[in-house]
This record gives sequence, C-alpha cells and structure tokens, in this order.
Amino acid sequence: MAYAFAEHLARFGPDAAPRPITLSAARRYCADLTRSHYENFSVASLFLPRRLRPHFHPVYAWCRWADDLGDETGADAPRLLAWWREQLLTMYEGKAIHPVLIALRPAVQRFRIPPTPFLDLISAFEQDQHVKEYRTYDELLGYCKRSANPVGRIVLHLAESFDEERARLSDEICAGLQLANFWQDVRRDWTDLGRIYLPEEDRRRFGVNDDDLKAGKFTPEFRELMRFEVERTRGHFERGAPLIGMIRRDIRKQIALFRAGGCAILQRIEEVGYDVLSERPRLSKWAKLKLMLATPQGVACGVAIETSYTWCRKLARSTAKNFYFAFLVLPRAQRRAMDALYAFMRVTDDLADDEGDTDKRQSLNQWKQQLDDCLHGIDTHPLHPALRDIVKRYRIDPVHLHEVIDGMMLDLEPVRIESFAELRNYCYLVASAVGLCCIPIWGCHDQRAREPAEAAGLALQLTNILRDLGEDRDRGRVYLPRDELARFGSPPEQWGKGESFKEMMRFQVARARGYYREAEKLNAFLNPGGRAVFRVMMNIYEELLDQIEDRDYDVFTRRISVSKPRKLRHLLGAFPIRWGWR
Repeated sequence: MAYAFAEHLARFGPDAAPRPITLSAARRYCADLTRSHYENFSVASLFLPRRLRPHFHPVYAWCRWADDLGDETGADAPRLLAWWREQLLTMYEGKAIHPVLIALRPAVQRFRIPPTPFLDLISAFEQDQHVKEYRTYDELLGYCKRSANPVGRIVLHLAESFDEERARLSDEICAGLQLANFWQDVRRDWTDLGRIYLPEEDRRRFGVNDDDLKAGKFTPEFRELMRFEVERTRGHFERGAPLIGMIRRDIRKQIALFRAGGCAILQRIEEVGYDVLSERPRLSKWAKLKLMLATPQGVACGVAIETSYTWCRKLARSTAKNFYFAFLVLPRAQRRAMDALYAFMRVTDDLADDEGDTDKRQSLNQWKQQLDDCLHGIDTHPLHPALRDIVKRYRIDPVHLHEVIDGMMLDLEPVRIESFAELRNYCYLVASAVGLCCIPIWGCHDQRAREPAEAAGLALQLTNILRDLGEDRDRGRVYLPRDELARFGSPPEQWGKGESFKEMMRFQVARARGYYREAEKLNAFLNPGGRAVFRVMMNIYEELLDQIEDRDYDVFTRRISVSKPRKLRHLLGAFPIRWGWR
C-alpha cells in the first residue's frame, strides 16, 4: 500500500471518538487520500475538469476505504464493511459524520447519484471474504458487475451522461479495468489474500497446474492462459470505446485516460512475456506521463474523427497518383476507408525511404508499436483515429498491417532476391497483405477470396518492379530473381542492352499478366463498389504493362505512367459496375 490504512482507520473508524470536521477539511482529506495511492489511471489527472475534482475525490476516497476495509482488516472485515454500509445510508439520510461521506454528500445531492452502485460495491467486498476463486468466466464477470461496473456508473452520473446505453458501454470498460488489475496481480492476490481470479474452467482448459500457480512457478501453460485472458480483456476495452464520444466534452479525456491505462497494463503484461508470477507489471511514471501526453491528442482525434479522415484524404489525393482515381468510384464510406488505409501504407513507406533517418529499422519498430497502441485506443498520429475506425468497422485483420511493416523492413538493406519464391514472399508482405486489408472494405469476408487477392497484390507489385527497374537498381535494390537473370544472361549492369534483356522482360511481363488473370476471380466475391474500384486498379496497372511492351521494354529513358485522361476514362468505365448495370 502507498499509505498506512490502519492509521486512517484509527482516526476515523467505528472505534474512534467522533470529531467535528468542516466540508472544506473533508474535501482536503479526500484529495490527499486520492493523491497518496498508486493507481494505473490517476483520478486526479490533469485532464479532470476543475469543477468536478471536489466530487471525484470523495468518490475515489469512498471506494478506497471500502476496498481497504475488505482487504486490510482481516477477520474484522465483515463487521467493518457492515459499518461502512451503515455510514453510507446515514449519509443519504443527511447525517454524515465520516469525512469521506461529508465530502461525498454534495456530489450525491447535486448529481442525483442513487445508493445502489455504492451498495453493490460493498456487497462485492463482502463476497471477497468468503469467495476465494471462480469456476467460470461468467461468474467472474458477475463479480465485476458489482466490484467495478458501479464505479463507472457513478462517474456517468458525475458527468451528467447517465443512460442505459452509456451504462452498458461503461460496464465494458470497467470490467476491462478490473480484469486487467486481476491479471496484473495474480501472484499478489494469492500470496496476500488467498484469492485466485483466473477462472477454474480456463485453468483446466490450458492445463495450468494449481500447485504450480500457487508456488509462483511460471510455465508455458500459464503463459498461454495469460495470453488468452489478455486478448479477451482487450475485447472489453474495444467494445466500450464508443463511450468516449458519447459523454460531455470536458470529461472525455479523463475517460479515455482510464481506458488507456488499462490497455497499457495489458501491453505491459505482454512485454514481460506474460510472467506476472515473477514480477508485478506496472506502469512507470514515464509510461503514465506518455499516456497523459498521448491521450489528449488521441481523444481530440477520436472526437473530431472527421479531422483524421480529412488528413488521410488529403494525403491520398496528393500522393496516390494511380490509386486515388480508383477510390473515387467507391461509395463515400468505403472511399474514406481506402483513404485511411492508403495513408497508413504511405506513412510506412515514407519511414522506410527517409534518407535523413539514421535508424530506419528503429523508426519502423516504433511505428509498429504505435500501430498496436492505436488499435488499443492510444493515438499518436493524425491518421490513427481513422485507421482504428476502419479496422473495427470492416473487421480488418491487424496481422496484415504488421506484415506491411515487416515487408518495408526488407528494403532497409541492399536487396538481392535469389529466387522467385523469395520474390513472392516479398510481394506478399508489401502488396498482397494490402489486398487482404482491402477486400473487407470492398465487402468480402469469404476466405475463398484470399488466393485471388494475393494474386492481385503480386500482379501489381510485379508491375511496379518492372516499371522501376532502373530507379531501384540505382538504390541497391534488385528485385528480379538472381537465378532468372542468370538463366536469361541479363545481369543488372547490362539491363536495357541486347535481346537477352528483352527476353527476360517478356518472361516477367507474361508472369505478371498470369497473376492479373488469376486475380480476376476476386470479382465474384466483391460488392458492386468493390468490383468497380478493383477494375479501375487492374486496368490502370495493366496499362502500365502495355506501355512497357509498347516501348520495347525501355523502362530507363522515361518513367512510364498513365495519363490523367486515361485514368479518367478507366474511372468512368467503372461506374456502370458500381451502379450494378454490368
């Protein structure tokens, strides 16, 4: 503990002599108590509106007292919890004596907070006196319903935002916070309190031996159990996220910080390899400061999500010379999603190509971490709110976003591809993974679409490679397989010269066209908007192949591109598909 509760109990407990105390003194006591106790998400953060601090502090202090009466008083806990319930009901009758309840009464009156959530909390702490473990996850959630969810409901009253829908979302966040705390304190809950909150059904499912658990022995089975619980807990935070945009503006930052603190604890558990038995994962002061610095930006972006989408659209319009025309054929929601997805790819590519960055690998690793933070509600970049929105809305698998970053890392060193199998893997990471992100936006979640989507990525990336042969070679990147170059007698230093180079290019163009034909099978799985945008992309890139052939494979003299009138023609030709005319 960060303070000696026994001293507080001796001063203000049921056996202490009553002493008169003013409202201002009671509020100072609650504020000091709040500041003295370590929490993952400080109630007294800088983002709490000043007008609400006198009301938040006594709520926290009341919960702190209830928790400590249950956990720090041994066999006397049932009697003391009953006394605390009596004090609460006395306060509702207008006869508060305890400093916490003297400070709490104005909040209860002003915000019309009913006694139910406070009484539920006491009943949860009473349950802790005789229930030491839970058989099922549903039983554990039933406990969270009384041990955590009431706090969120009290906060909603303070925020003047209480209704059943907001309460439901708040319950998700509060359950997540409670569960994150359980997983953080597995060892301490057992050694100090004799409690195991990991459900028995889950321990049996993963083969965790209870004797090993109680002895603090970290095993592979325990690691997998914790991995499962952490991911399941993240689901609560994700489902509760919409609450942030549904409550008063001046308190959104605080709610976002609560949620971000819980997500950060889950991340910390992952960082220690899920070994919560050897050490208690906690947030350092620096980590909490980072959250406090990141959350205002994240909340601001989350509230003004249109700002994030606008940022993505501007980036796509200015840099996606071939793709942006294709996006225009989509309905607005899907077009915005493609802008956001493209913005992620563009920023990732720019990090890999930044000549002024002396450690691009570190930058990409940080970008990957920022991606994970974004998906867990912490935004550090203008595109993050829009990106998180489309991942959730269209059920995009974040694995593919990670694959794109991994692919960019392959470009950090001079590239020499040995075989087509190696080239195919590279193309999958930097292009096919993008296609697998696109198809959910285009209305497809059918696993049968995966192969043609991967083929589409291969076709587009092979086209890019053939168009940019000279430019890539000058940067130390040779993507065409070494064994094929040797077979055609066309080493990079002789490209553009002789018939052997042309024969090699004919072979590569033919291969790319084969993947275009394979990719056409994707049309059967897409909605009209998806088929239309896909057709525009394919037409523009196949025209690049046509130009490569028309120029007799001279990709060195002048950069090959499709003119704006030609792109417009492809775009107009796709609208009948978009409208379902063909």
